[in-house]
Amino acid sequence: MNGVVLEQEKQNRIELEKIQQYNESLQFSNTYKSGNCQVTEGAKLVAEVSNSGSWYFCLFEQAIPKTGKIQFAFQILNGSYFMVGIGFREIIQKNNYVSCYQTGYGTYLISQGGCTYSHHNKEIYGKQLSFTFTNYDIIIIEVCIEHKYIKWSRQNNPQATCVQLDIDTSQQLYPCVVIAHNSKIKLLENIPV
Repeated sequence: MNGVVLEQEKQNRIELEKIQQYNESLQFSNTYKSGNCQVTEGAKLVAEVSNSGSWYFCLFEQAIPKTGKIQFAFQILNGSYFMVGIGFREIIQKNNYVSCYQTGYGTYLISQGGCTYSHHNKEIYGKQLSFTFTNYDIIIIEVCIEHKYIKWSRQNNPQATCVQLDIDTSQQLYPCVVIAHNSKIKLLENIPV
């Protein structure tokens, strides 16, 4: 029995190390983003700089690994219009990094107002199925390509979670944020517990 427990603890440590290594390497892309997004602070901060009415996308350089579970966290620094999630780089790029939250546009997102967006499930498009979040909130995202899910949670309220099952994994997925009206989002290097 002790051998099983020790083996499980070892697996948990390996999984945690893999998450931490992935998280430390994450950074916003200066290439795969809207021209209205400015990436600063060592590629850990993105800000919308045009103050227009459109939703602008900024993806990460690093793809989500095909095996294992990963987590990353954002802190909302400023603004009132933002979405966080994952997406298909090629589809978002083809649409010039603007307004790619609609069904078929390659993303799985939640918005500050609690609405959900799914690349393939139009039944939940724009429905208020998530929690709301605002400035200074920390949003933790967990993704597992093998098990085809994404889960969002708010750090100061662990009961506030939203899960989308059966995400499309036919293409490489990337973490992404969507911002408008001078909003700013920071990628946290360490996931708060």
